Amino acid sequence: MLTDILIASTGDAPEILSAASGSWPRLQFNSLDNMALAGLWSALGGTGAVDFEGEKYLLAHTEERWVFEFPQDFVQRLSAVQSGAVAEVAMSWAKHDELVHMGADGPGVEPVVEAMSGFARQAIGQGKSLLLFMCL
Repeated sequence: MLTDILIASTGDAPEILSAASGSWPRLQFNSLDNMALAGLWSALGGTGAVDFEGEKYLLAHTEERWVFEFPQDFVQRLSAVQSGAVAEVAMSWAKHDELVHMGADGPGVEPVVEAMSGFARQAIGQGKSLLLFMCL
């Protein structure tokens, strides 16, 4: 599964769903779906993380593509991660079932935590949302 995390407005979801590329700032990953990211939200202390595994934050979809909005609590918690806390968050996230299944470890996901934290700060600074685009 291909996954992109974008800084965009929620109203951009239909265009993101239909466009192979766009001008939105993005981080690109493989297999970092909403279930794996729910584990990150949980590692950040989010209590609604299980909601990100379902369709509660789904903005648009086709049979093979989905666009989700990151919940504001998730974005706020992610943006608050300071460089000294990245390793601790990564170790906690690596214990989530989805990441264990992927064979990930704390040091291996530290760059993802760091990149996503900076991206969350950028989105907040621009007054936009973080969106997750997934494609089979």
